[in-house]
Amino acid sequence: MQNQKDTLLLSFITALCVVNVSGPQYVFPIYGPSLAKHFHWSSIENSMVSTAVFVGVSFSSPLCAWLAVYLGCRKTLVISSFISLSVMFLLVETYIGYLSSNYILCSFYLLCIGAASAASCLCALDSQAYNFKSCQGLSLGITSASLGISGLLFSQINDKFFRSKDGDNTLGFLIFFGCTATFVTLLGSFILGPISDTKHDHPSIRQPITQTKPVNYASTDDSIHSFSTSSTWYESDSIDSKPSLSSNVISGTNSIQIEDDAEMNISGCAVLLTPIGFSLCLSLLVILGLGYVYLTNIESILVSLSADGISPSEIQHLRNLHLSIFSVFNCLSRVLFGALSDLIRERAGIHRIWFIWFAAFSFMITMVLLTVFAPDEKGLLVYSIVIAVIYGTSFGIGPVIISELVIKDFVKTWGWIMCAPAIGSQLYNFLFGFVYGKALKHQTGDVCHGMSCFSITFITGAISSGVCIFILSTVIYRNSLYKYQSSPFARG
Repeated sequence: MQNQKDTLLLSFITALCVVNVSGPQYVFPIYGPSLAKHFHWSSIENSMVSTAVFVGVSFSSPLCAWLAVYLGCRKTLVISSFISLSVMFLLVETYIGYLSSNYILCSFYLLCIGAASAASCLCALDSQAYNFKSCQGLSLGITSASLGISGLLFSQINDKFFRSKDGDNTLGFLIFFGCTATFVTLLGSFILGPISDTKHDHPSIRQPITQTKPVNYASTDDSIHSFSTSSTWYESDSIDSKPSLSSNVISGTNSIQIEDDAEMNISGCAVLLTPIGFSLCLSLLVILGLGYVYLTNIESILVSLSADGISPSEIQHLRNLHLSIFSVFNCLSRVLFGALSDLIRERAGIHRIWFIWFAAFSFMITMVLLTVFAPDEKGLLVYSIVIAVIYGTSFGIGPVIISELVIKDFVKTWGWIMCAPAIGSQLYNFLFGFVYGKALKHQTGDVCHGMSCFSITFITGAISSGVCIFILSTVIYRNSLYKYQSSPFARG
């Protein structure tokens, strides 16, 4: 018994470590600006490279889920570690000067890193869900939070151990991050996975009809989890999750439940055709798309809004500070507002789409204030906190809303939804680079100074948020979502 507990503890800690090194989209802002300077990319070229990791993470989710299902957790982790090591080696060789620094080639490297990290994180979450079924909400909540603080961990490591007189030691940090991610992921392939002698109790799965408060999860066919999600939901194995027809017709209540579930039996692209699915997808495109652009370009924004003569070492410290703060509040808001949505949904019957409405409204106000008041490098910290909270809230509530719309195939459906912020990040980052480059032509020097470098981008974000608010308000009104809403899983 003690050996089993030790094995479970080792598996739990290893999963946290694997997830923590599987967030390259939060680590890229640490070394991304140095790559742009070192390779002399234009603002447009840099805009394409800076979102490549996020695109790789988002668009690879369906493929990674398929690999984890058909190859198993351990083989998938081995493949992920091999890809991470190979691609980081190519990126290091490119930085040294042995390989071409073409921005398209570097974008491909980063896209592969994002896909590999997506696969490893999916495997870690799947292992946690299988081995800790009696407390899935807690185990997956902590695991998801570990992903959120990856930016905090590596930004502080960069700030403490990879500083030089001329700026940050980018080459050393790339080698460190690549080796760390590869080693931890490979270690996970020996430890993670189903623990054979673990006793599993499935009260919520064996009796899905009598469950009254399962608003935080959605059953799927393959028990694979999307890792860019909230810590307040989880998915269960499909084993015993689909009761037979004979068991469902035992009572009239159960028959009603089947009819209700049939109405919600939508998945994939079909969700985008529903009012709630479409409005959510559009909101995530704007909020997460532009939010990630803000995160990846935080160093450029800091340099533009800072006083002349600020040293590279000071910029590095400010950048790492903002990345750390963003990671902390992003993580906390996922947990806090995810739990708050459960409470308000249960006590007051308020639909979760209202959280997306308030996120869009807050995002619009933030973009307007950021443009109007043009803060300095110190005042910008407040905006980083607010944007992180909005970003985390949207990422936390979005999966839960989809889980209430979809009975099965959650991973496939959420994979399609995640294409929206990936597309949004590309669009807004291209706009960011275009506006920055155009403003730079009217100034002397290599750096664009002032809010004019970004104002059009932020105003566009505010207008886009306003459109989201209008569409969300229309959906809420036409579907009577301003009235008391009973849980879709607590019918009959």
